[in-house]
Amino acid sequence: RSYESTHPEHFGPDKVLFLDGILQSTLFGDAPYHESIVHPAMITHTNPKRVAIIGGGEGATLREVLKYKSVEEVVVFEIDEELINLCAMYMPEWSDCSDIEGSNVTSCFDDSRVSMVFGDAITWFINSFDDDLENELEEKKFDVIIMDSLDTGGLYNNTSFVNSLFNGLTADGVVSL
Repeated sequence: RSYESTHPEHFGPDKVLFLDGILQSTLFGDAPYHESIVHPAMITHTNPKRVAIIGGGEGATLREVLKYKSVEEVVVFEIDEELINLCAMYMPEWSDCSDIEGSNVTSCFDDSRVSMVFGDAITWFINSFDDDLENELEEKKFDVIIMDSLDTGGLYNNTSFVNSLFNGLTADGVVSL
C-alpha cells in the first residue's frame, strides 16, 4: 500500500520519441508541453470549432484539442503515417482519449471529428487557399492552428512565409506556435 505501488505511473520508465536524432517528446514531459501549446490558443478563441494541427503524430496535441466540446472538426497534418502507427503501438498514452468526458474511443485518432492529411502541411495550405476563391476560403478557415512540429531549419523558419500563411489566409482566430 505504498505510494509507489498505488501510483505506478509516476515510477515507471520514461518513454522518449526521437525523430532523425532529434528529441520530439517524452512521456513525463507530455502534459506540460502539449497543454501549453494547445490550451492558450483554444481558450483565447471564443468558440473554436475547426482546428488544424500541424505535426503531432504521437496524438497528444490532438488529445488536448478534443477536450473542448465546441470542436466539430480537427484536421491533423502529419507527413509520416508510419509515425502515427508506431506511436499508437508503443506510446498509446499520448493519444488516449478514454478519459475525456463524452468520448467513446480509446485512441483520439478514432474520434469521428478527426481527419488526417498525410503529407506536407505547408504545401496543402498553399494549394487549398487561393485569393480568387473568397467564398470557398471562408468555409475552409480554421479557428485555431496549432503547430506541433519541430522544424530545425526548413520552411517553417521562413518568417515572411509563415506570417503570410497565418495572417489572413487560414486562421480566423488564434495561432499557437
